[in-house]
Amino acid sequence: MKITWLMYRKELLEMVRSYKLLWIPVVFILLGVMQPITSFYLPNILAASGDISAELLTQLPVPLPADVMVQSLSQYSTIGILIIAIAGMNIVAGERYSGTAALVLVRSVPSLSFIIAKWMGQLTLLFVSFTLGYGGAWYYTAILMGPVRWGDALIAGALYFLWFAFAQSLLLLFSTIFRGSAAAVISLLIMGALSVTYSLIPSWFSWSPARILNFANATFAGEVNYTAATFVTSVLGCLVCLAASAWLLRRQGIPDQS
Repeated sequence: MKITWLMYRKELLEMVRSYKLLWIPVVFILLGVMQPITSFYLPNILAASGDISAELLTQLPVPLPADVMVQSLSQYSTIGILIIAIAGMNIVAGERYSGTAALVLVRSVPSLSFIIAKWMGQLTLLFVSFTLGYGGAWYYTAILMGPVRWGDALIAGALYFLWFAFAQSLLLLFSTIFRGSAAAVISLLIMGALSVTYSLIPSWFSWSPARILNFANATFAGEVNYTAATFVTSVLGCLVCLAASAWLLRRQGIPDQS
């Protein structure tokens, strides 16, 4: 446990030095606040373009606060996942090919501790970034559009973070196998495939982790019907990815001196 904690602190220090703890939160904040601001000022933007008649502008529907929050979250399910993949595609591969992983693991550091520290470090970065960005979206939606039920907003945010944790676990696994962009591309393809298959045949894939996004969006409408299978699959998926990453790291010829 102590070794994992020390490795976790090392991950946080590297994020500070590489400015990940600066630019990723900034991007997430921009993603969060852009949607409510754009939705509120959309009539003014269209009027300034001069291509829309005044009568049509007056007929534009005013989005509800819940709808704006759903749209803000959808930005994270697409662009946010892409940012996660780009930022973490070399999380293991970078140290493995540079020789850093070998130097660390021969110093009585278990492979599982190495992997868990990497995972916890990335989740900490995601938690800080998503909390700031989602909080910004919540604040501007409440100011510009109207109040948002805090209970629904907290549940929806927690559900999205579980989806992020699953995505990060997949990325960690493939970063252990592949190098650079290959890990990011394969992870994105799998995440996309999960979302598409659930959208096309929801009855067959009711257990899919992608259903978490549906739960989050339905929370604001008050029509959500949670199923335990989705959460069990998501949590087990994270655990399997962590265990497989540690096992693959040992199989790659890096001795585990634990």
